[in-house]
Amino acid sequence: MREKYAKRIVVLTALIVLLLAFVFARIQNPNQSTNTTKSREQITSSERQQSAAPDSKHIGVGRQIYKQQSCELCHSISGQGNPRNPLDGVGTKHTANELRNFITGADALQNSLPNSIQKMKQRYKELSADELDALVIYMQSL
Repeated sequence: MREKYAKRIVVLTALIVLLLAFVFARIQNPNQSTNTTKSREQITSSERQQSAAPDSKHIGVGRQIYKQQSCELCHSISGQGNPRNPLDGVGTKHTANELRNFITGADALQNSLPNSIQKMKQRYKELSADELDALVIYMQSL
């Protein structure tokens, strides 16, 4: 009789653990597919025309800069890198100017970023304008 109860408790405990794991996974990684399509529709046609030609070239350069600057130590893209700060879909949530300010830790973000991160991002101000533009275009392509 005890064995029967013990087996039931083990099965019930396993189900609860799996359910909690699923719930926490959904909380940490919400599905953003509905927001992505809306945000992409909001991009104006002039923005599309300006960025259409240089996209493929600049995306590749931006990807290289992302790797050279070791951005994956703090961020992840498509599950590769630090999962605490994913960048997937960041281009549909923020404008190019917002991305540029965040990358360089602009003074306008001083109250919204911890001091340690603000100081760390200051080193990206040393990137050339072309490198920063390529990195922003790469972020917008995510």
